[in-house]
Amino acid sequence: MRALPLVAPITAFAEQGYAVVAADDRAPLDELRAAVFECVKEAVPYGGEPVVDFLNGFASYDLAPTAFNDLRLRVVEHLTERDASRRIYDAFRSTLSLLIGPDVAAQKIANIVVQRPGDADQVPVHRDAPSNSHFEAVVWVPLVDCYDSKSMYACDRERSAEGVAMLRDGSGFARFAEFIEQHGHDLNVPYGSAFIFAAGIAHGCKVNVTDETRWAVNVRYKNVFSPYGNKGLAEFFRVLELSPLSQVALDFERQEFG
Repeated sequence: MRALPLVAPITAFAEQGYAVVAADDRAPLDELRAAVFECVKEAVPYGGEPVVDFLNGFASYDLAPTAFNDLRLRVVEHLTERDASRRIYDAFRSTLSLLIGPDVAAQKIANIVVQRPGDADQVPVHRDAPSNSHFEAVVWVPLVDCYDSKSMYACDRERSAEGVAMLRDGSGFARFAEFIEQHGHDLNVPYGSAFIFAAGIAHGCKVNVTDETRWAVNVRYKNVFSPYGNKGLAEFFRVLELSPLSQVALDFERQEFG
């Protein structure tokens, strides 16, 4: 695989369909990570490690699969209570506002992925759209430094389109997955940054062969007035921000149409 080139975020996104972006403000990320830390350490015999050492070395606690899944669900609930989608948007506001515009819808419930070393149970190579809308930006935020197999990989717009063409030509999913893994970019995403990508970008994760655990939160954003896929505004997204014009216009519409 090739290393991901470092270019200006908006230029990279326009050309490649993705970008690694440094946070404008790390404070919201620090708050989220601290909240996850407080939640997780209650589920194990916490040994007093600092947050980074604890998260990276989490596999040493050796939770059983059921307990591990229960913990993940508690963390998702904890992130929702801490308004993760708002905090992440605030952390990367300058980039996301340029990508999406002033009328922002955010995923209601953020996801968390925890990948311990050697764990082969992971989502296969895929694209989020379809069935999600192509008018979505996926924001993948590591809570620890992510690199090599501890991170993820993705193909640019051109290679993602080639992979889709292979599926349409009947090559089969196995050949598609092999192509994406072969041509994908390995991502180096340190804590304090995010990997932001279009929903149509093909991506995946390898088995984590490092000795550290991957912790990453992902959440989707879109323009309120852009097309929706199978996940609509009411059940999956919420309005996060509206421009002054949209606020006035929607108020008039409520008055006139109820």
